Amino acid sequence: MIGQLTNHLLQSTLFALAAALLVFAFRKNRAKVRHALWLTASLKFLVPFSMLIALGSQIRWTPAAHEIATRAASHDFVQTVAQFSEPFTVAVPASPRRTDRWLLAIAFLWFCGFACIIIVRVRAWRGMRIAIRRSQPLDLGLPVEARLSSGVFEPGVVGLWRPMLLLPQGIIERLTPSELEAVVAHELCHIRRRDNLFAAVHMLVEALFWFHPFVWWIGARLVDERERACDEEVISLGNHPEIYADAILNICKLYTESPLPCVSGVTGADIRRRLEAILSDRGFEGLSRAKKFLLAGAGMVALAAPVAVGLLIGVENVPVALTQPAVPKFDAVSVRRCMPGDETKGPPGVGRGGGAGRGPRFSPGRLRMQCMTLGDMIGFAYAGLFGNGLLNSIGPLVDSSWLRDAPPWVKSDWYTVDAETDDPVANKPDTPGHMDSEQRMEQMLQLALEDRFQLKIHRDTEEVPMYNLTVAKGGLKLKPMEPGGCFEHDPSKGTFTSEILPPGQKPMCTVWLHKNGPDWALDAAGQKPGNLTGMLANALGRHVFDKTGVTDLYIFHLQFAHDETTPGNLPPGMIDRMFPPTDVPSGPSIFTALEAVGLKLEPTKGPRGFIVVDHVERPSAN
Repeated sequence: MIGQLTNHLLQSTLFALAAALLVFAFRKNRAKVRHALWLTASLKFLVPFSMLIALGSQIRWTPAAHEIATRAASHDFVQTVAQFSEPFTVAVPASPRRTDRWLLAIAFLWFCGFACIIIVRVRAWRGMRIAIRRSQPLDLGLPVEARLSSGVFEPGVVGLWRPMLLLPQGIIERLTPSELEAVVAHELCHIRRRDNLFAAVHMLVEALFWFHPFVWWIGARLVDERERACDEEVISLGNHPEIYADAILNICKLYTESPLPCVSGVTGADIRRRLEAILSDRGFEGLSRAKKFLLAGAGMVALAAPVAVGLLIGVENVPVALTQPAVPKFDAVSVRRCMPGDETKGPPGVGRGGGAGRGPRFSPGRLRMQCMTLGDMIGFAYAGLFGNGLLNSIGPLVDSSWLRDAPPWVKSDWYTVDAETDDPVANKPDTPGHMDSEQRMEQMLQLALEDRFQLKIHRDTEEVPMYNLTVAKGGLKLKPMEPGGCFEHDPSKGTFTSEILPPGQKPMCTVWLHKNGPDWALDAAGQKPGNLTGMLANALGRHVFDKTGVTDLYIFHLQFAHDETTPGNLPPGMIDRMFPPTDVPSGPSIFTALEAVGLKLEPTKGPRGFIVVDHVERPSAN
C-alpha cells in the first residue's frame, strides 16, 4: 500500500510540473485556460493512472485486432510497460511488529493532519451557515437567489448545486450602482463557471494530501486564475475598468474575505496584480492553432496514454480462446470420474505419461488423460500458450499454484478423458524435434475442456523472484563437447527413463534431473548452458532465465544438496519419498556446484504467468 501511494504521489507531482509548464506556455492567454490546467493537476491526485490502465486492460480484443496488437507490441516491451506502471518497491523493516508500528505511526500522523483540516473547514462552514440563516431575501431581478446578510463577509456565492448570492448589509448604499453592477457580474461569472464545485473538489484533495506542498501551491493558483478569469469576463461585458477596480478596492476596505475557497468572492488572489491587469485594459491572445494542438495533445497523452498501456497489458491478459489457432474438435470425447484402482489401468502410450498409470498418453489419433485432476489437464492443455517465461516452466502436473480462482474440486477430483480424432495432423507420428501431433491434440483438448467442463479462463502475470543464469567471472570451466559426443533418443522406444541410459557408454543427448542419494543430480549431454534452465527451475522452484550467451555444446554433471534453496517443485509427499532422512552427508549447495563449472545464479524478478478460471462446471454425463 505504501508503495502504491508513493508511486501515485510521484505521478501526480510530475503531472503538476507538466501542468505548470503548460501554464507558462499559456501565460498570455485567457486565465480560464490556465485555471483548467491547474484543475486537471488537482484532479490527478484523485485519479491514479492505475485506474485508467485497468480500464484499458479490460477492453477485450477481437481476434483480428489481437493479432495486429500482438505483432506490434513485443512481449518484452509489454512487460517493461507493465513494470513501469506498477508501484515502486518500498523497503520496510523485516520484523512484522516493527512494520505494523511504522505503518500505524504514519496512519496516525496522516489522520491528525486530516482531522485538523476537516475541523477548521467545518467551523468555517458553520459560520457561513449562520450567516445564511440570518440573511434576508433581496430582489435584484437576477436568475439566482440573492440575500442580504448581517455578517462582515464580502459578497460571495454560497452553495455547490443551487448557489445563491450572499451580499452584506449596507453594500447597496456604500457602492455606486455601477460598482454594484460590476460586483454582481463578477459573482454571476463564478456561478456560470461552477467555481464553488471545483473549489470544493480541491478542498477534498487538500484534506487527503495535506502533507504534499504541491497541493497547496495548486490551490493558490486555482484561486488566482479563477478570479482573474472572472475579471476578464466582467471587463468583456462592457464594465468600465476603473469603476470595477474601485469596487474591488472598496470591498477590500469594508469587508473581510470568505474563509472558505468554495465560497467564491471578489477579493481573492493577489489584489495588486489583479488591479494592474484590470486597469491595463490589454487584450488577450486567442488560442492559436499550434496552442490548440498542444492542448489537445497534452489531453490525449494524459488520458489516452494510460489506457493504451492497459490495452498493451490486455494483449497479455486476453482470453486464451482468442490466442489459439483454428483447430478441429475431437470426433469423440468421453469423460468419467476416476474410480479407485483406475490409476493403474489403461493401455500404454507414447507421451509425457508413457506406460500404464496416471497421466496423459498419446497414440496416433488418440489422447488419454487417465486419472488426472482438471487442474492438471488445464496445465497440460494450455502450457504451450504460456511460453516466453510466462507459465512456470516447472511441469504443470506437479504444481497448480499457477491456477487461480478455481473451485476446490478442480484440484481434487480425478477424471479420465478419452478422445479420438481423424485429423491428419493428430494422426501423424512424431519425429525427434517435431511434436506436431502432440501439440495439435493439446489444442484440441482445450476445446474439449471448454465444451465438457464449460471452462472459461484468461491469463495474467505477476512479478516473482527468479534467477538469471550467467557465466562466472572466470568463464566456463568445461571443454566443449566433441561432435558426436552423445546420441539421440529414439521416441519409438517410449518416454525417456533412467533405464534407457547405457551405463559407462556414450551419454544420451538430453537433460535429466534426478535423485542421487540425499542430493539432486543434473546430467546433461550435448546441451548449451541455457538448456539447463528448465531443470534448474525444477530444483529451485523458481524460473531461471538464460543470460549466458553461450552457444557451444557441453556435457554437464551437477550434484547439489536438497536444501531450502532447492526444495523442488513437487508435492510434499513425493518430496518426502524422494528424499527420506539419511546419515549420508549431503553435497554442496547449487550455487557452489554451478560455480565449479563456471556458472552463476543471480537473483532477479520476472513475470510468472498464471491462469485465472472465470467459469467451470462439473462435466455432463457422456
